[in-house]
Order: sequence, then C-alpha cells, then structure tokens
Amino acid sequence: MSLKLLNMDPTRSTRKPQARTEATKAKILDAAHSLFTELGFENTQLEEVAIRAGCSRGGIYAHYSNKEDLFLALMEHRASAAFRELCKKLEEEPDLTKRLKLFKGWFVQQVCAPGAGTLTLEFKLYAVRRPKMRNDLLSLYNALFTRTDKDFRDVLFGEKLTKAQRIAIEQRVAVLGGALSALILERHFRPALLSPSDLRPLTEEIFDALMHT
Repeated sequence: MSLKLLNMDPTRSTRKPQARTEATKAKILDAAHSLFTELGFENTQLEEVAIRAGCSRGGIYAHYSNKEDLFLALMEHRASAAFRELCKKLEEEPDLTKRLKLFKGWFVQQVCAPGAGTLTLEFKLYAVRRPKMRNDLLSLYNALFTRTDKDFRDVLFGEKLTKAQRIAIEQRVAVLGGALSALILERHFRPALLSPSDLRPLTEEIFDALMHT
C-alpha cells in the first residue's frame, strides 16, 4: 500500500458526497420556491421542480417523500434563516423593551413585504380542504412552527418563565401569525384600503395590543 493511501484522511471520502447532496437539496428548494411563487402550490408539479433544479424526479424523492414534504422543508429552511438572523440581534440586546422593539420592526417588515406569506397562507388552505391529509399535514405544520415559536420565545423573553406565561406568549405569537395571514389575504382584495403605507401603522397597532408594548 502506498504512503499516499496510508496518510489519506478517512473523512475526505464522505465530504464530497455530502457536499453534493446539500448542493442538490439547495437547488431543489430554490426551484420549488420560484415555482410555488410563480404558479402556486397546487399548480406546481414535481416534474417541473426537477427540470428547473436540473435533476430527475427520483432525485427529488431521494430527499422528499412528496410535494407537501418539499413545501414544509422549504418553509422550515426559509423560516429558520429568517429567525436565526432575528434571534442573533435579540441575543445581543439585554434590554427586554428594546428586544420587543426589534421584534416589532421585524414583524411589521414581514407583513408589509411584497408577496409576504402568500405561500404559507395557500398551504394552510390546501390542508384544510383535504380531510384525509389535514391531520398529517397540520401536525407537520404545527410541529415546525410551534418549535420555531418556542425557540423564539426563549430568546425574546428568557427561559425563566412560568408555564402560564409561556402559554400566554405562545398564544399571542399564534394570534400574530393569524393576523399576518388575514392581512395578507385582505391586502389582495382591498389594495386601495390596505396600501403599504396604511398597512404599517395597522400592523403596529395589532402588535402593540397583543404584546403590550
């Protein structure tokens, strides 16, 4: 056996395949996001995602069991990235009032951004209209976003909370999410009444009322 082989790092053989796998998943998620945005969740086919991602349909099934699983992975990826950025800022701020102000600014930005939350709203409606799939889909959805809410709650308010306080915070975060969905929906039907300039102060009022800021 050559000296070169004896000195070979055993982990190197697994690094490249793993890197290729992550790169493929990133391409699939990017393709799915663009197609879901362009065509909507229901109108997008996995074959179209595969073509845009430059892989086979089997390549998608190697990572995601179906379109719903792909959608949840996409939402988790995007939500995780957004919350990581927010949580980093919150962790750097020791004052609770200022942390709430940071969260408020982030929340208002999410609501007022063009196209904000449309895909999430569509997925909710998709799940509700399908009784056979609803329980499984909503369980996955709730597991994703409840976990996100809990992680965020601990960063925003700290971990030294009573059970009642934790539940109250989770309820308020859930209602904020519902308000976000309602505003997104109404903005499409009443754009003149809910223009971006009008939407911002209304969103701030909702936040202040729920979070007592």
